[in-house]
Amino acid sequence: MSKNKFLLVASLLLTAAIYSCKKSSDLAPQDADPILKISNNADNSRISLTDNGLTVPFTPFEENSTKSVQAASTVFPYELTYNGKIESLKDDQNKPLSALDVTSYGNNYYGIAYMTVGEKYYGGVDVFKIASTNAPELVSTVVAENADINKIKIGGNKIFLGVDLKDYEAHNLEAPAVVGVVDINNNNLQNPQYVSLKGYSVTDLHYSSANNKLYAASAENGGLSIISFNGGVASRSAFAYYGSIRGITTSGSDVYGSNAYSYSKFNPNTAEQLDLKSWPTRSDAVQIGALTTLPNGNFLFGNNYALIYVDKATNALIDNFNVGGWIYSISVVNDKIYVAAGNSIIVATIENGRIKLLAKTHFESTFGVGKFVINNVHVVNDKVLVTCGLKGTYVFTLKQK
Repeated sequence: MSKNKFLLVASLLLTAAIYSCKKSSDLAPQDADPILKISNNADNSRISLTDNGLTVPFTPFEENSTKSVQAASTVFPYELTYNGKIESLKDDQNKPLSALDVTSYGNNYYGIAYMTVGEKYYGGVDVFKIASTNAPELVSTVVAENADINKIKIGGNKIFLGVDLKDYEAHNLEAPAVVGVVDINNNNLQNPQYVSLKGYSVTDLHYSSANNKLYAASAENGGLSIISFNGGVASRSAFAYYGSIRGITTSGSDVYGSNAYSYSKFNPNTAEQLDLKSWPTRSDAVQIGALTTLPNGNFLFGNNYALIYVDKATNALIDNFNVGGWIYSISVVNDKIYVAAGNSIIVATIENGRIKLLAKTHFESTFGVGKFVINNVHVVNDKVLVTCGLKGTYVFTLKQK
């Protein structure tokens, strides 16, 4: 079977494939253990503190579009202080994996998801904490020798992994797209299990603490799945087909999924599709479609060139702005919007109902030669975590100048 998955760091391989539907929907923890190999004694030799303390400046964003008359250059009075880097996990041939996604949970702990660029399947997860010195320290590592880990989310004392499993048929699973569920016990990882999805390529995960459910998006031949928990055992309780789904977000008690062309509201318990709408400005690339919700309930949609601001109630285009690159992730913290776009981190805000781009930073100008692809920016308080593919994960403190 040709590898068919969401490649944020290189390219998307869209190859046709057929899979059997006469498969089990779940793998019990004892069956999943050989797939997810957990070590709670992580190797900290992959922590690099070279250039620790280096300052990464933000520069004003030059207006390069007439689409948003309110967007203007202004000074963002902060800078990034570099605290160290987690070198990427390596595969069985000592080649680095690609750091793709990053998330956080309580007590200053974080998780990174890895995949292999190209045809080979090999992925993993790092769990790390940030010490009192602000330097990262590895705590646990998960290796998946026949699977890529595309997404990672944490909630309800569990780590959720978006997995593309090469040998899914050998494990009696329905399709390559599965969700790995790993318990967190005193910051140690244990009891791995899998829940089978439909289709290929897990493109997003969203955990709701309000109803203790996980919402999972699987792209090719897939849709939106709801995963429920009973006595610690995870199972898929509902599913709705939704072609090429890329993002999941919540707005109040509503659950929404989106692809490059449209977005839809779903029943949070049954996954019934309730209201399908077309994006007022679509993405020209089906593999790009970052999605998040602002505190006011409206949507931010990132396509292959612009940040799109859409009114939830009316589906009207409020504003959009060309950021000059593919948008891989959008993180909203208080009144600031952090966007991973190409090799830049872009900071924006909503002012007078419009997108105002404040500043940007280029990693290549600070960390030297070599192409940077910023896959994800995750901001928690004053900590900024940035996954950069084969170059690993960079850890910063956001400080006022």
